[in-house]
Amino acid sequence: MKLTNKHFRIAEIMAAFFTGSQTEQDERDFEEWAKESDRHKAFVNRLLNPEEYEENRRALDKFQVEEAWSKMDKRIGDTKVRKLSSWRSVVRYAAVVLVLLSAGVYYWWNGEEVREEVPVLYQIAAGTTGARLTLGDGSVVDVLKDRAVELKEVDGTRIVTDSIGIDYSTRETVDTAEIMNTVQTLTGMEYMLTLSDGTKVFLNAETKLKFPTKFQKEERVVVLEGEAYFEVSKDVAHPFIVKTNGVEVKVLGTSFNLRSYSDENSIATTLVSGKVAMFAGENSEEIVPGEQAVYMKETGKMDVKPVDVTLYTAWHTGKFIFRNETLEEMMSYLARWYGVEYRFIDEGAKKLQIGARLDRYNNMNPIIEMLKKTGLVNITQVDNMLYISSTE
Repeated sequence: MKLTNKHFRIAEIMAAFFTGSQTEQDERDFEEWAKESDRHKAFVNRLLNPEEYEENRRALDKFQVEEAWSKMDKRIGDTKVRKLSSWRSVVRYAAVVLVLLSAGVYYWWNGEEVREEVPVLYQIAAGTTGARLTLGDGSVVDVLKDRAVELKEVDGTRIVTDSIGIDYSTRETVDTAEIMNTVQTLTGMEYMLTLSDGTKVFLNAETKLKFPTKFQKEERVVVLEGEAYFEVSKDVAHPFIVKTNGVEVKVLGTSFNLRSYSDENSIATTLVSGKVAMFAGENSEEIVPGEQAVYMKETGKMDVKPVDVTLYTAWHTGKFIFRNETLEEMMSYLARWYGVEYRFIDEGAKKLQIGARLDRYNNMNPIIEMLKKTGLVNITQVDNMLYISSTE
């Protein structure tokens, strides 16, 4: 039998039932699954019945999961293994045992027969260079690494793509209305483009930048969703403005990182060189190199603090640097680049603080092994899903 994400979903529901923390959706999913076959019903009854504990343990011991069971023994206590209250006290380890994450084995009862299956651990590849370009007429072109493309907009702008990125800086002079283009990176993609004024923009994964093919107004305005590193060409007469989710960042000539994903609670501008002003409603802050301005969407507050800028800009030079980040924040960041899904089995795992310096272009498997070696978490991969639990 192939181990699937569905099995892990059912295991999570079973753990929730142990503590009475199941949701209505859990109950609906559980009922649906139980109705699929009599074997499902028998399996559930046998596994969740405390009176069957010792028999279940003997069956599971066949798969050499003594380490997982020893952890349960410490929590349950040898003399009270049959009491429901003892089972409720080990929800995290119930989840670990139900899915057997650390052992990499899924078990199934069929009468007296027990089967075992060792899942294949698939390599999670790093992201790549690529983007989706939307032209002024709405046509879409996928630009990929090592694929050269040359296009021409009606305003005379030559759009040239190569292994480095897209270049808008070469154009013929043609009088026409402003034409907007959009470059979007998908999950696991990054891209670099040079705007018509020579400004370089490095787009992180899941990022969209909308901009004119040729700046013609007093202000050079672009619109960002996601994360980008900007190296802005200095032009005092024409300030460069980035608009993003109700916030504006105004610069002259500078290098800075702007992170503004719609599913995150904050918008952060980190300044490397030059000078930047960040505006949000009635709030505004100017920052100098080595500072970061953070706008909190829920409260509308904006704060400025000194930071190590390399922590926030290393991604565009091929590194991930984390310093006391929570594992939840770290996984959110890595998932956009590696295109992996993940699920935390317990709240404790989310709050673990991690420090690491990683190569962005390696596959993700060494990162997973590094996290395991901390001894703080168990991580098991099933297809493209990572299941994460704390070891304490």
